[in-house]
Amino acid sequence: MRRIGVLLTFGLLAGLVSTELLLRALGRLNHPLFEADPQYEYLMRPDQDVRYGRIHYVTNALGLRSPPIGPKRGRRVLIIGDSVINGGQQTTQDSLATEQAARRTGVELINLSAGSWGTENAMAWIRAHGLMQADALIIVLSSHDAYDRMTFEPVVGHHPSYPAERPQLALSAELDRWTHRRRDRRAVSDRTFASGWRALRDTAVVRGLQLTVVLHPELGELAMGRYDVRGARILDSLTTWNVAVVTTIDRMDSAMYTDRIHLNDRGQAALADVLVEVIDRSTPANTFGHDPSSPTR
Repeated sequence: MRRIGVLLTFGLLAGLVSTELLLRALGRLNHPLFEADPQYEYLMRPDQDVRYGRIHYVTNALGLRSPPIGPKRGRRVLIIGDSVINGGQQTTQDSLATEQAARRTGVELINLSAGSWGTENAMAWIRAHGLMQADALIIVLSSHDAYDRMTFEPVVGHHPSYPAERPQLALSAELDRWTHRRRDRRAVSDRTFASGWRALRDTAVVRGLQLTVVLHPELGELAMGRYDVRGARILDSLTTWNVAVVTTIDRMDSAMYTDRIHLNDRGQAALADVLVEVIDRSTPANTFGHDPSSPTR
């Protein structure tokens, strides 16, 4: 019996070591790192070029999942969003909707996003860093972002999706991420409409920039065939403020999703189609607002 116990212990240890080596070979120690920020909560660490499994992450000097931002040479559009437009662990760099749309239009697109960001995070970032000489703004967010407000909950270095440093063991990091997989990072404490929506609209008005909101549907909304009450609140507010809206609920299907919110490569390609259409409709002569006769779907 003692010999059996020794063999079982040896087998377990060998299995754990093999699993750790396999995870390391797959790049599972190379999760992109994050930094906390006192103004906009957090963002990915600048100047990263890592491969987490098949997912290639690149961040520029500002911590954005975009190419380096140099002197402006042509049209430039700031794309604001959360993990949908950021791509996260679902999307490698070249497959991001912003990367695809930039290649197709020749327009420089700056991907201003991070997982679980809302309009208040983006507006705080813009107050800190400016608009990067953008000619237009596009917001890609979902119904749940109606009430997504900054809380400055300490997540960097505390939540496995927001590591501040490389883990020592890939296996423990994977187990930690698995236990947190179904937990929402940001809890909504009240039903106060996020102030960033109006702040971004007002910024566009003051700067004379065209603003377009792409309202990304969740899987439950696809099943209902309409946005939920939170999405309706966003749409009502944007209509009141005369903001151009593109609703994509009729253009997406469940096969484009990896979960209830995030997109696979096919979904990113469909989102890229939307971005291309929005960019092609806008010209440098356009100002904030939209033609009331133009369709919103």
